[in-house]
Amino acid sequence: MKNDSALVVSGSFRDRDGRVYREQDRVFRGLSSTALENYRKLEKTGFYQALLESGKIIGTRLLPEEKNPLPAAIQSQWAGFLEHQIVPVVSYPYEWSFGMLRSAALLQLDLVDQAISNGFALKDATPYNIQFVDRKPVFIDIPSFEPMQEGQPWTGYRQFCEMFLFPLLMQSYKNTDFQPFMRGSIDGIDVQAASALFGFRDRFRKGVLSHVWLQAKLDRRYGGSSQNVRSDLKSAGFNRELILVNVRKMKKLVQRLEWEAAGSEWGDYTEFHNYSEEDHRLKEDFVREAIELAGPGTVWDIGCNTGQFSRVAAPLCRQVVAMDIDHVAVERLFQNPEIPKNVLPLLQNVSDPSPNWGWKNTERTDLQSRSKPDLVLCLALIHHVVITANIPLAEFIQWLAQLTDNLVIEYVSRKDDKVETLLRNKDDKYTDYSRESLLASLEKYFTIERKKDVNNGERTLYFCIKPVNEPD
Repeated sequence: MKNDSALVVSGSFRDRDGRVYREQDRVFRGLSSTALENYRKLEKTGFYQALLESGKIIGTRLLPEEKNPLPAAIQSQWAGFLEHQIVPVVSYPYEWSFGMLRSAALLQLDLVDQAISNGFALKDATPYNIQFVDRKPVFIDIPSFEPMQEGQPWTGYRQFCEMFLFPLLMQSYKNTDFQPFMRGSIDGIDVQAASALFGFRDRFRKGVLSHVWLQAKLDRRYGGSSQNVRSDLKSAGFNRELILVNVRKMKKLVQRLEWEAAGSEWGDYTEFHNYSEEDHRLKEDFVREAIELAGPGTVWDIGCNTGQFSRVAAPLCRQVVAMDIDHVAVERLFQNPEIPKNVLPLLQNVSDPSPNWGWKNTERTDLQSRSKPDLVLCLALIHHVVITANIPLAEFIQWLAQLTDNLVIEYVSRKDDKVETLLRNKDDKYTDYSRESLLASLEKYFTIERKKDVNNGERTLYFCIKPVNEPD
């Protein structure tokens, strides 16, 4: 049995009125007496029940004390416990595309609107409180709902700006990827940093003057003030109607924001790849047969482009994590209505993956800690990993072997025009990039069950499985 600390979800410590625990395939949240009282009020409201039924918030129930499987030492710390529906794969905003962050922002604003309209408030506004289930945003931090106090402002406004609005404005107006900024600071983009990113002309764009420039100016003037803002707002007649007006204006602003996902080398790859129709069919058939043989619960499609093989995998498994380095490709995948619901698109660079970081380097965890693939698709990728990212081939295969027991990998020969393009302006010291080196590395960890040549033999598909260790 795990010790008590091993059951704690490390990133849940910031809320002093609760803590999240995971026991096998169940998720629980301990509540303080205040949080428990607030939840009892919340669950009696019609708007909360409607949100549950619509799937906008995570499935949640108050856990009967006699059915609590957590250790007594944990139970004694809290007044009560909630049990939440499991999120298949936890993801973070720096792994999302523009459309994913925008849809999460609109959900956050919708929840704020409904909460305030019904006498409640959301005490924070972080995208880490939102996850994607069936490719739709779902709110998971139920104790964030609290009864609203008279004169209470929209307490999550600044956080919403720094973690939702500023990244969206940056992508929409400046065509600058927000993900590196979100990965660089766990608190998002500070208002002063945002102000520096937008020039004078940008102030005439919707939202920049009021939410960026003026907010930055007020922050510089009053940021260190000891003034009781809540008391002042109450005295001035600040009320929920005024908050609702501002929230709804913000919602209209976010709805108008767009990002033209223009063409990119890999975002357009499926339209310009050099496979014949027959080779394309053979490749799909090979992938399908491998997945059927492996029977995986979770499939990772690394370097998914626009998701053609994620679509092949989706009907044959519980969850597909489709990841790519290219923002355009991931955005198109998210926006494509033909992509099955169990495909989660993520922006991910395998040579620079999401790290463990935040408080104690555990507040946010790497993707391997959040998702365990039963099968990995690694198609038309290794030449980019070895030649572009300068990752030794043997180390890449070793990493794949640590990830999964089942692997579909594609070798692209040096005669292939894609490889020739990568090598054209490089000093070719990639002596490890060869079919022989690949096979030698694979055979250290896997048994090659099947292979298939495509594209006149310039590309070869391998289906590999780890041998089952015989008992002594």
